Order: sequence, then structure tokens, then C-alpha cells
Amino acid sequence: MSEIETVYSKTEKCSEWIKIDSFQIPNRAMNFGDGLFETMVFNKNHIHYINHHFARLNHGLEVLNLSGFGVDIESLESFLKLNFSDQKLRVRWNVFRSGSGKYTPESSETNQTIQVSTFKPAPKIKATAFISDRISLFPTKWSGCKTLNSLPYVLANQERMEARMDEVILLDHRGFLSEAGSSNLFWRKGGEYFTPSLDCSCLNGIARKVILEELIKKEIPIQVGEFMPLELVSADQVWVSNVSGISYLGQIGQKEYSTVPLYIFQNLFE
Repeated sequence: MSEIETVYSKTEKCSEWIKIDSFQIPNRAMNFGDGLFETMVFNKNHIHYINHHFARLNHGLEVLNLSGFGVDIESLESFLKLNFSDQKLRVRWNVFRSGSGKYTPESSETNQTIQVSTFKPAPKIKATAFISDRISLFPTKWSGCKTLNSLPYVLANQERMEARMDEVILLDHRGFLSEAGSSNLFWRKGGEYFTPSLDCSCLNGIARKVILEELIKKEIPIQVGEFMPLELVSADQVWVSNVSGISYLGQIGQKEYSTVPLYIFQNLFE
């Protein structure tokens, strides 16, 4: 199974998910990136952290002034249960403005697609990482949302491939640590944990939220703020996270880090 082979579509005028081979061109997702997406893990009968995904998507709908009519994660989960009940999947859910038009939208109605593929967990270790000197992230009203415009991450990962590295770390426009190429960033110094604030233009990641909730629940010290890259020099561990799991970084520049998995996060993404 691949994302390209298994694609379904739904519009506000049709309540059913329909398998498709192509989608109407032009559309506002392609022309303007006028939409959002959620990348989710479906495991046999449920979507991991379903409420967190739906809350973030709804916030994005408000920011982009898109209708939420027919955008229902519970019906999506039911569809996945019916058709893929024995599988663990990566599901990409795209929600974008219908109609065509130019910069001025003609509608607030939405089209939806899902792309379904076999789940692949994040690598446990990313041996080498570096801080990008080409790509910076800038604050916008939609910085924390997963919009269909992901060019900063595309270009950052091109830079990573050219450098033959396993991970790239991005700074915001002021030089503060922000996030990684497709993940949020965390580090540990002794018993204290750190992650950049959303004010540093990083994505409001679901895994980020889950890790923060776990640390708070266990009353483990966590600092969320603005940090310069020099902070990582004194860290004991650095890792990146998204819904596919946690990857520990082995080395950034000349600094090496522990890659022994932290037991407190062991079952969060199973």
C-alpha cells in the first residue's frame, strides 16, 4: 500500500468517502496552498490522540476562515475502522478550500482528501544533525497550524540531504531555536527538560503537546521558552518528535549526546 494508490475524497455536498485516482485540477490546494492537513496514526480501531488532532485542525479552520461543515474526525475514524480495522496506518488528512478563483476566495466550503499508507515508525536514533544556516522561520497568524504550504521544510530537508545529515534544526528569524525538519525539538539537562515556545514560529505539534502533558503530569521540570543554539552545547540529550515517534540525536556538530531512550516516553507513541 502506498499513499498514491489509496486516496479518498469527500466534499461538503457528499457525506461519503470515495476512492479516487485523481482530483480536479486546478484547485486551491495546488494553486494557493489554501488549506490544512493532519498527519495521523490509525492503529486497528482508533486514531492516536484524536482529540488533539481535531482541536488543531479546528483552530486552523478558524484562522483560514474555512467552514467546518462535514469536517468530522469521528466519521473519518469510523470509515478507517470499517475499511482498515486490522492495520496500523499513516493517514494524511487534507482539508482545503473548494472552488477556484484567484487570491480572493469564492467560498469558505471545503474539500477533503485522505491518503492512506502503511505506518512506519520514526527511527529511534538520528546519528547526525546540524543547524541550518539557510532557512529561518517567521511568525504568522498560522505559524502553529499545519498548512499546505510547507516550503520552509522542503528547502530545509534539501539542505539536509546535501549535507548528508540525518536531521536539520531550524532557527526562527531572530536566531532562537525553533524546530526540526519535520518534528518538534526537545532537550534535557540533568532532570530538567526544554523545548522552544510557539512564539519561536514552530509548529504546534501533536507529539509536542503529548510530551508536555506527560512531563507536567509527572511533575518533571519543563521550560518552554526562547533559547539560543548555544543551549544545546550543555544538553545531555536532544530529540525530535512527531506522531510517528521520538528520534534521539546522536551528534550536533562536535557535540555528542546520549541516545538511551527515556523511559517516561516509552509508551506514548505505541
